[in-house]
Amino acid sequence: MTNQEIEGTRQRYIKVLQPLFLLVDPVGNDIVTYFASLLRIVGMEDKGWDPYLESRGILQDLDLLLRTDLPSDKFPEPALTNWRLGLLMYSHIVEMSAPYEVLTNLLRFQLGKGYSPNPYLMFLTKDEQERARRSGLYPRQKIKIIKDLSREAGLASVGDLFDEFYDGNLRNAISHSDYIIAETEFRVRRGPGAYDAYSVPLVKVDELITRCQIFMSAFFSLDHAARGFWGERKGKATPYDPVYKGLMEILVDGDGLMCGFKVHWPNESESTYRRTADGIQMDNCMLDLKNSGIEFFVGSYARVRGSFSPLVESDGVAAYTKIEGTGEIPRWP
Repeated sequence: MTNQEIEGTRQRYIKVLQPLFLLVDPVGNDIVTYFASLLRIVGMEDKGWDPYLESRGILQDLDLLLRTDLPSDKFPEPALTNWRLGLLMYSHIVEMSAPYEVLTNLLRFQLGKGYSPNPYLMFLTKDEQERARRSGLYPRQKIKIIKDLSREAGLASVGDLFDEFYDGNLRNAISHSDYIIAETEFRVRRGPGAYDAYSVPLVKVDELITRCQIFMSAFFSLDHAARGFWGERKGKATPYDPVYKGLMEILVDGDGLMCGFKVHWPNESESTYRRTADGIQMDNCMLDLKNSGIEFFVGSYARVRGSFSPLVESDGVAAYTKIEGTGEIPRWP
């Protein structure tokens, strides 16, 4: 593919995926389930437990190596080395858990189906659920669920994108090291014998690898754009819960990207979720797996509830905690 074709494909992928990340209606369903999808809420973790960060690091390393002029004294066949690196990158991308999970949960949000750290289980039979708990799901199974949800959400083109770069046979050949890179062909033995062996033109394999890289680039770009969009709303507290009168604050990292959220309750309690490279902070909130959502703990209820909130005494006034960064005390509008 030419550079122009690559950029054109990238922009098309972004256009297809954009409705999932940058919402027209972010509050039609519980916005916390949308935030949970972007932030990949799994519960409390300390530093060094996020495979997504490691995967991004591996892909950045592989991309840098592919763009580097390799020294001939150490890499006598640099073209073959680049093919091998490209195949490793393809295999890593199609096996990554995070993109499938994020897309599935974003589609669930669109459909009002809530959030789950394992977003596939509710779409499987009991036998399939048991197998999935033991050994996980194959990429093709995750893609099928994404395709089904995409059609249900009226966004069939999202699921169709996988047809442009995912090839189960190529994935298996790389994963099981059953391939040989010949002069013009990618040859697959499927085991020690010659039975059922086949070959694919390297031109076709190159296109699959390139489209796979483009897909991942589009995913990263939209993830960054969505969290940047919400990060611009830092330092503010907006109405979230009209009954308890909770105010939602967006938390940001050092790059100004949304990394979490805090709900300020009118009894000076807070519910906080924050994901950074140093780990996950999760205070007064937890996964509600049964109801596919996030459950908040709101502190003490009023003994004699007033009309404003069940958390405020009838003769009392709302008392919110300070907004991070500004130190201002928010008010219910």
